[in-house]
Amino acid sequence: MGRNDKVIMGFLEDNCKLCVLTEEIRKSCAPFTCGKADMDEFFCKDYNDYAFYMMGKSYCFRLDNDMSQIVCAFTLSNDSIRINDLPRSRKDFMKSITHHEKALRRYPGLLLGRLAVAKEFAGQGIGSEVLTFIKYMFIDPDNKTGCRFLIVDAVNSPEVLSFYEKNGFHYLFTTEKQEELYTFPPKNDEDKRKRQSNPMELDTRLMYFDLLEFRENF
Repeated sequence: MGRNDKVIMGFLEDNCKLCVLTEEIRKSCAPFTCGKADMDEFFCKDYNDYAFYMMGKSYCFRLDNDMSQIVCAFTLSNDSIRINDLPRSRKDFMKSITHHEKALRRYPGLLLGRLAVAKEFAGQGIGSEVLTFIKYMFIDPDNKTGCRFLIVDAVNSPEVLSFYEKNGFHYLFTTEKQEELYTFPPKNDEDKRKRQSNPMELDTRLMYFDLLEFRENF
């Protein structure tokens, strides 16, 4: 991290240390729990398989004065936004915000696959601090790879979607109905007609954050 880190990070910068989440570190820490069983299981067990098979790398912030306490954890992996796979209106919009660059079929991104805050630290803005940290990490001149977008496949609940909206994320698809039809293409015309009037409710919504815009406003 570089400029104005104290202002950017707040609690995490002042009180915590960033570590790669390894088996050794996990065993040296108290059990991590955020109150959601699937997240707890991932950061207690599954993160190791993701790392071994090179599908995602997990990190955690631990308290400086008690390194056995994990404050929060998150997982990152490579991803991209495939412009040509989007509906016409969204394709045109995404092209409009990338028009200064060489035209590509896909633009490099970073997938935030998991993000969890320990129950003891919930409601203190820690999740937003983590997002800010990741944003600055990937606009840093020392970053070793190109990355235009930060991407999340956010749980489709008002609380979670509102959290990402407040942190500057936008929906990749205009509506949930549009995303459902493009994510799960209809089998035939009859299926399409049925789903137009009675669409499925998605478990998650794809959202993105434009790191170039963030850098230009920094």
